[in-house]
Amino acid sequence: MTEQQLPEGWQVMKFGDIAKNISRRVEPSETELKIYVGLEHLETDSLKIKRHGVPSDVAGQKLLVEKGQIIFGKRRAYQRKVAVAPWNCICSAHAMVLEANPETMIPEFLPFFMQSDVFMERAVAISEGSLSPTIKWKVLAAQYFPVPNLDIQRRFLKILHGSEIALERVEQTFQSAKQLFISVFDEQWEHSSDWSACTLINVLEKKPEYGASAKAVPYTQGRPRYIRVTDISESGMLDSTDIVGVDSSYESKFGLSDNDFLIARSGNTVGKTLLYKKEYGDAVFAGYLIRLKLNSKVVLPDFFQIFTFSKAYKNWLNSAARGGAQPNINAKQIENMPFKYPPMSKQREIVKLYEQVKPILATLVSKEVQIKIIKKAFFRI
Repeated sequence: MTEQQLPEGWQVMKFGDIAKNISRRVEPSETELKIYVGLEHLETDSLKIKRHGVPSDVAGQKLLVEKGQIIFGKRRAYQRKVAVAPWNCICSAHAMVLEANPETMIPEFLPFFMQSDVFMERAVAISEGSLSPTIKWKVLAAQYFPVPNLDIQRRFLKILHGSEIALERVEQTFQSAKQLFISVFDEQWEHSSDWSACTLINVLEKKPEYGASAKAVPYTQGRPRYIRVTDISESGMLDSTDIVGVDSSYESKFGLSDNDFLIARSGNTVGKTLLYKKEYGDAVFAGYLIRLKLNSKVVLPDFFQIFTFSKAYKNWLNSAARGGAQPNINAKQIENMPFKYPPMSKQREIVKLYEQVKPILATLVSKEVQIKIIKKAFFRI
């Protein structure tokens, strides 16, 4: 898009003219800072850092970060990881530490700009490498983007800040509603001496399966979508704000069937789950997910999904996940997961109760999606 085609108050600028790359390195063993942020601690499309590690978790040079600076995941940019540091810390060398050039961009506006589709799509396009595509600062700095002037940025910021507050309130309401139900389930689990106990492999139709190691491609209507870890919300629901496709050669082996169960196996999302339903449409599951096929004559897939929200599941996950800064689980560990289940009539009763809560949760997820769409709309010109 040329400047003649831009709305009034916008201009085309190089990214290197609106942002600065701050590359100050430090050895984790030598810093007095108490917080380490890895890419595994950043959440897709969230500017807030909700979890972190400590410097003793890692070795090798990392980057110094000052409060207010931006941590951007330059590795696997398709994961859309951008966050603002709320404290001084160190971060992964697989990130960039950025700050705005105040002459061309208001510092608080830059992270919102970097969350936009126009920025993220370019970031993915210029990434180099197939296994772990990575962005070079020199290449990113040379990219041109349409940018509003400072007055327009100030006007946008009022609404964008409001959207962040709205997102936070929606998330708090969601967690409260979900926790109310889970506390009921946890209470029943604690008093379930008459439930059948086993390891998980005993209620599966077949051994767990790893997903496709395929590259995402633009989605084509009528073709299967490609479900990645980043498409699954923390609530176990499928996010449809960024649908991608996959090469057709992966469909036969990795295509999903109704009630297939997916578990994330690596990173800060380890253990996140999705119960796939046929109404989601044809889909293929990605390599950082593990598929389970439950024997529905013994355990209802919906009951198992509820179990994965529980304290018992979280406790198992905390003990099973290995790898320090990049925790992971494998298929064998999932097979050996301790599990118990009540008679089918009791399972149906628990699932029926969850079905009464689920529409409330779905409505809140829908509101979250709508707010994110509104945020992105500011940068579509």
